[in-house]
Amino acid sequence: MLTIAVDAMGGDLGPRAAFWATKNLLSRYKDVAVRLYVEEQWVREAGDVIGAHDGRLFVIGCGASIKADEKPSVVLKRRQSSSMVRALLAYHHGDAQGVLSVGSTGALMILSRRLLGVLPGIDRPALATQIPTRGKPLLLLDLGASLGASASQLVQFAVLGVAWCRAMKINEPDVGLLNVGHESGKGTDSIRSASCILNRLMPANYRGFYEGDDLYRGDLDVMVCDGFTGNIALKTSEGLTQWLTQMVKDELRAHWLLKLVSPVLKAAFRRIHQRIAPARHGGAMLLGIDGVVVKTHGKSDESTFEHAMRYVVEQARNHDREALIQQIIPMQAAIA
Repeated sequence: MLTIAVDAMGGDLGPRAAFWATKNLLSRYKDVAVRLYVEEQWVREAGDVIGAHDGRLFVIGCGASIKADEKPSVVLKRRQSSSMVRALLAYHHGDAQGVLSVGSTGALMILSRRLLGVLPGIDRPALATQIPTRGKPLLLLDLGASLGASASQLVQFAVLGVAWCRAMKINEPDVGLLNVGHESGKGTDSIRSASCILNRLMPANYRGFYEGDDLYRGDLDVMVCDGFTGNIALKTSEGLTQWLTQMVKDELRAHWLLKLVSPVLKAAFRRIHQRIAPARHGGAMLLGIDGVVVKTHGKSDESTFEHAMRYVVEQARNHDREALIQQIIPMQAAIA
């Protein structure tokens, strides 16, 4: 039985979205158990909504949750009974094989580093997820675990991306560095320095600079950037997807001829939506943390939360710590 620990507190919509997502997940996966961490006053409602599911649900009452604007010192000293800490400790103690949190990204980063540690040779983990493209899925990192990144840290992100891909049986992943142009002289000092290092470190994998409009071409496996750039790129893409989806719906309703053919078109649009809907890509993993830790959007609704939970299950099932470390070790000298 695979068990995931879910920190349900801190989301914009409250913990009820997590309750219904958990109910759906446990109905879908009979070999998965969930340890759901909530503030004490939500324990009874969580149990009532979700049900027992053959003893595969454990609802744990916790202390005050971590607020999005709390300082690191407060998080570390005064929130040891919070749902986020308790979920991470469940992984640390071996009671869960994966962690999902809807809470503060900064707090999750700080606490994951403190409670679980980082992989050898890595000093700054990156938030990463695969996004759909015209070709193969693209692992994009960092998505906001840290806003800035030095040349050394950008190289670490690339190493993490390559190590993760190889652990996932993508043996020779293609890697790009997100920049404002393809030319070698473009970009900040950190980006240009990182490019020089990557050319020496992984000549068989590194493909050079890529621009924002290259994201969805589908010829890369890994795209590296700092957290500020990655977060904006991802959220811009999500906003554009939502707008295009709504525009298609509006057009189908606006014209009588389109209304006649809409039943035929809906099946095609449904398949497209299933590929690109932000809700289906709501989970991002903290690559570099010594464990399986996934962050989902603070604004996650029931659907987004469920897909994030399924993503944690997938990552936990495929996690190979030793394979990751073995991929990082040969590159440690260059990323130190």
